Amino acid sequence: MKNAPNLKCLPKDKFTEAIIFAGADAWIHANSWQRGNPAEDEIPPITIGPKQLTDLDNIKIIDAGRRFVRVYRAGTLSETQATAIATRLALAGVREARFYSESLELLEDWSPRLAGLKEEAERGESVVVKLPVADWSFENPADELKPRVESRHDGIYWITPKVDKDSGEIINHETWLCSALEVVGSGSDGAERYLVLRWVSSHGTVTRAIPCADVGEREGWRVLKSGGVQVTTKSTFRAILADWLQQSSAVEEWRISHTSGWHYGAYVMPDGEVIGEPETPILFSGRSAAACGYSVSGTAESWRTSVARLVTGNPSMMLGVAASMAAPLIGLVGADGFGVHLFEQSSAGKTTTANIASSIWGEPDALRLTWYGTALGIANEAEAHNDGLLPLDEIGQGSNARDVATSAYTLFNGAGKLQGAKEGGNRELKRWRTVAISTGEMDIETFLSAGGVKVKAGQLVRLLNVPMEKSAVFNGFANGKDHADALKSAWVENHGAAGREWVRWLAGHQQEAKEAVRDAQTRWRGLIPADYGEQVHRVAERFAILEAALLLSGHLTGWGELASRDAIQHSFNAWVKEFGTGNKEHQQILEQCEAFLNAYGLSRFAPLPYDPSSMPISNLAGYRKRKSSHDDAPLVFYTFPATFEKEIAQGFNARQFARALAAAGVLAGSADGQRFQQKSPRIDGRQINVYVLQYKAEDENEE
Repeated sequence: MKNAPNLKCLPKDKFTEAIIFAGADAWIHANSWQRGNPAEDEIPPITIGPKQLTDLDNIKIIDAGRRFVRVYRAGTLSETQATAIATRLALAGVREARFYSESLELLEDWSPRLAGLKEEAERGESVVVKLPVADWSFENPADELKPRVESRHDGIYWITPKVDKDSGEIINHETWLCSALEVVGSGSDGAERYLVLRWVSSHGTVTRAIPCADVGEREGWRVLKSGGVQVTTKSTFRAILADWLQQSSAVEEWRISHTSGWHYGAYVMPDGEVIGEPETPILFSGRSAAACGYSVSGTAESWRTSVARLVTGNPSMMLGVAASMAAPLIGLVGADGFGVHLFEQSSAGKTTTANIASSIWGEPDALRLTWYGTALGIANEAEAHNDGLLPLDEIGQGSNARDVATSAYTLFNGAGKLQGAKEGGNRELKRWRTVAISTGEMDIETFLSAGGVKVKAGQLVRLLNVPMEKSAVFNGFANGKDHADALKSAWVENHGAAGREWVRWLAGHQQEAKEAVRDAQTRWRGLIPADYGEQVHRVAERFAILEAALLLSGHLTGWGELASRDAIQHSFNAWVKEFGTGNKEHQQILEQCEAFLNAYGLSRFAPLPYDPSSMPISNLAGYRKRKSSHDDAPLVFYTFPATFEKEIAQGFNARQFARALAAAGVLAGSADGQRFQQKSPRIDGRQINVYVLQYKAEDENEE
C-alpha cells in the first residue's frame, strides 16, 4: 500500500494534528497552505489529489494511531469520496476528525461517526471502503490462469483456474484453507522474528504473534486452532497456507514483548491491553493465569468514593493500596521489586486487604493467585506481572515450605532460571520487577522454619513481614463485619478503572513521579537512625516508595498527605518490631551459635582439667572452663575448628560467621580483626588451635 504524498513528513508525536487537503485542486490549496497559514504550521499537509482519489483503496492517507486530523475540501470532492476518507481515518484509529470547506468553515465534525464507520468497515458492510483482501485484477491475461491464494471475508482459499474446453470460460476451482485471517505485520522480541496475525473468534478480535520458526509446524497450527482459527486438516493445503503466510507482505513492524509493564512509552497490562500511545506497535505474548480478571467496572471516581473511602483510616488496608500503586511506579524509577506479607490469625482482614489492592486493577477474586505452584509457574506469573501487582493469597496453601522458599527467592530475585537452547547457546533470560502482596496466618520466618527451611536474612528484606492490623475505623458502619461486607460490595461494582487511570497519570507525569520518590527516600534516610542495621535502611527505601505512591495517587484515593504518611509510618514501625533494628543476619548467627552451645555445651565440651579415662565423651567438640573462679562467671568454650566451621557455622561462610561473633563479643579474635583462631590452654602437654567462644547461658542468669 502506497503512502499519500507528505504522509512521511508527519511528526512521530501522535498527538500532533495532521492536516489533509482532498479534492480536485488539492495540490493548489496545499501549496498555498505551505506559503502561509493561520496556524503558522511548517509541516507540509497530506495531499489527496485526483490521482489518489481514484485509488483510495490502495493509498495510506494517515499513520496508525494519529489522534487528531483536520480535512480541508480542495475543489471537487464527492460525498462518497469524503466518506471514504473518513472511514480510512476511523480504521487508522483517529479519535477526532473535522471536515472544513475551502474557506476554512467547519462543514462537519466527523468525530462522533468514526466508531460507527470503523465497525461497518470491519464487518464488510461499508459501501465505500473494503478491508484489504486480495484484489485479483490482472494486467496480464495469462496471470489469470495461475494458481493463487485468495483472502476473503469468509476465509482463505486456494484457487486453481482451468479453461473450459467447450466454452473457453475460465473456471476457478476453490479449496478452503482456513477461516478468515489477516497478516497485520511482523515483529521481533529482540531474539526471534514473529508473524503478527489477526482474526475474529467467538470471543472477539484476536491479535497474536507466532514465531516465524513455528509457521507451518505443528506448534504453529496448534496456536492458531486454539485461538479459534479453523484450519484444513490436509497436509498439502496446509503447506500452501504456510507458504502464503510467510510470503504475505507485512504492513507494520511490531515489537513483541513477553513481559507486561512499561514498554516504548506505553504500559502493557497482563491481559495484553496497551494503555497509552507506544512509539511502535507492541504486542504482549506472555500469559497470566489471571488474565481474565483484568476487567473494568465503574470508574476511577466511583472506586474513590466507595472502596477508597471505606479504607480511610485503616493503616494495613492503606498499605495494601500503597503496594498496588507502587507496582507501576518501581518500573519508572528503576527500583527493585519487593513484597509485603500480611500475617495474622483468621478473620483479621488479610484477604480483604489483598482484594482491596487487587480492585485497583481488576476483579479481585479472578486476579487472586496462590503460593501453591512451582517456582517456574511463579516466575512465569512474575514475568506476566512485570511492573505490576502480584497478589498471592494464603502462604499456608503452598505445597511445602521448601517450594515457597524457592518461589519467594525466584520472585524477588528478578530473573528466571538460566536454560540452554536446543539449537545451542542459552535461551534469553527472563527478567521482571514486581510488587507482591502476600497473606498468611504465619509470618514468613515462622512458616519456613516450621518446615525445616533455614531463613535467609535477604528473604526477609525482599518480602516484608508486616502484622495485619484489624480495621478499627468503620467509616459509617456499626462493626467490622458490616464494614467488610460493604467493602466487598464496593469492589464488586467498582474495579479496574483506578489502575488504568493511575498508569495514564504516571505516563504523563514521569518526571514528577521520579522526583517524588527521590524526595521520599531523602526524607526516610533522615528518619532512620544511623546506628540501625544496613538492612533496615534498605527496607526504609521501599517504604519510601510506598509513601510516594500514596502521595502521588491522592487524586485517586482522596487521602491527604498526612494520612498517607501516617499509614506508611505505622506499617514501618510494625515491621521494625518484627525484624529488629540490627543486622538480621548477625542476629541469626548469634542465635545459631547460642543454640549449639545450649544444646551441647555441657555434653560435648570436656571440663578442664580433663581426664578422658574418668569421663569419656563421644564426639568431643572442644573444652570448657569458667573465665574466673566466680560461680556466675561466663563459660569459655575452646572449640575445635572442624566443629566450629562444619557444625556451629553451618549454612554460613565460616569467616563471616566468626567476624559477626567477634563483633558481638562472643568470639575472641586478634587485635586487627583478621585472625579468629587462638592457642588453647595446655592439654596433655600441648596446645592446639581453637575458636574461643565466651558464653553465659540464660539459665545461669537466674537466681
